[in-house]
Amino acid sequence: MIEEIGCGKINLALAITGRRDDGYHDIDTIFQSIGLHDVIRLEEADEFLLTCSNPALACDETNLAYKAYAALLPYRRGPKGVRIHIEKNIPVAAGLAGGSTDCAAVLRGLNRLWRLGLTTEELCRIGASIGADVPFCVCGGTMRGRGIGEVLTPLPPLPPRPVLIVHPPVPVYTGKAYSLFDTTPRLQSIAVDEAAKAVEAADFEGLEVHMGNTFEELVIPDVPMIETCRAMLRRQGLRPLMAGSGPTVFALVPPSASAGDIYRAVAAEAKDRGIDVYISSLVEGNGEPYEETDGI
Repeated sequence: MIEEIGCGKINLALAITGRRDDGYHDIDTIFQSIGLHDVIRLEEADEFLLTCSNPALACDETNLAYKAYAALLPYRRGPKGVRIHIEKNIPVAAGLAGGSTDCAAVLRGLNRLWRLGLTTEELCRIGASIGADVPFCVCGGTMRGRGIGEVLTPLPPLPPRPVLIVHPPVPVYTGKAYSLFDTTPRLQSIAVDEAAKAVEAADFEGLEVHMGNTFEELVIPDVPMIETCRAMLRRQGLRPLMAGSGPTVFALVPPSASAGDIYRAVAAEAKDRGIDVYISSLVEGNGEPYEETDGI
């Protein structure tokens, strides 16, 4: 049996920079892996079977993990059967790349299980044909992403700062969010260059000043619960930012604060609203993730 860790991601900065002729959108973003992760187990079998611990997640051809398996079939000369199980911890449709990280984990895992010998660059190329976030999720860590997110430049890894993650029970459809960009004439600029410089200097104060996300301006007016989550984090003295196209909101916890105390305060406020709260940390790559517990 092969086991892979699939870490979720946040965007420390995200700017939509334009619409492409192929209908996609160019972005400039800083991807960051977090310790909140899924576990993907793969083993040889007589037939293909995909299962998941979350019964709400479809395990058919629409699942990105299935698409990863299908994408690697042409490289497999032996038996094609495999059993893949996803232990799901990352919330679904949350802007945390849960589907993309499962896809990437299957690509890495099958490459090992089937001894295909594909390089990371080849796995990223295959992953890019499945989803824009998949190449980053193949690698993990801290990276700047351009193009549709598949053109990656590594950045220095950040220390394992605790991060609070708040996920409201509301849907956000990425396609609709991008369409709002196409019809909105003026949007605030996002200082991705300055945020990248802060990352390179491990300057968390400077990073928080320059963190931003174009999707916030587009999505939050139509999804007020996102602002509710942002306010919960602000009341704890944190600076919240939406992850990807939402609806999840996150905030970095400064060294002077107790991540555990803040988690308990936010979780208590969220309890009766159906809002999920997680405590995690920034991590390097997709190895065994460091988890900040702070006595929880």
